[in-house]
Amino acid sequence: MRTFQFLVLFFSIFFVGLVLNISGCGGSNLNNPVTDADLVEEDIADSGDAIVALETTEEVGNVEEAGDLDVTVTVTKKVVKPGEQVELTAAVKGVRGTSVVLHWLNITDYGTLSSTNDNPVTWTAPDTLGEVNTRVEVLQLVVTVISEVVSVESTGIQTDTQIFSDTTEILLKVARE
Repeated sequence: MRTFQFLVLFFSIFFVGLVLNISGCGGSNLNNPVTDADLVEEDIADSGDAIVALETTEEVGNVEEAGDLDVTVTVTKKVVKPGEQVELTAAVKGVRGTSVVLHWLNITDYGTLSSTNDNPVTWTAPDTLGEVNTRVEVLQLVVTVISEVVSVESTGIQTDTQIFSDTTEILLKVARE
């Protein structure tokens, strides 16, 4: 009788694990909220501005587990006049994360950002340059990817949480006409 109960329990746990594995439970079923498909190039094409892509690729953690965190920032203009606006759009590729968090920083605090965590964001150059002819604005984008994986193994339920981060620096030049 005990052998029968043990076999029923074993096959029940095995069956539940198989169903969870097939149905995709235990892994990330969320899509990456920041992808190349989010880029709005028709808006940029209407304005006549050139698109400038700044790319950085940083190898993070163990390549077998995380892969590469590939961050691309697209800027409508790198050189602007006082008072002009620039749209910055981020795209993150090569992540298997359940959560992607963006944080834009205005390092030199020259000009204003429309938001610190939206995508895309707009940076507005100040209306005046003062006594200088050119100023350089330094913006940074900090991308944090959180990967949470739950798996059922013979030893029980295993959880794995990894946090990866990448910082991209963007230089914008404000110049008089």
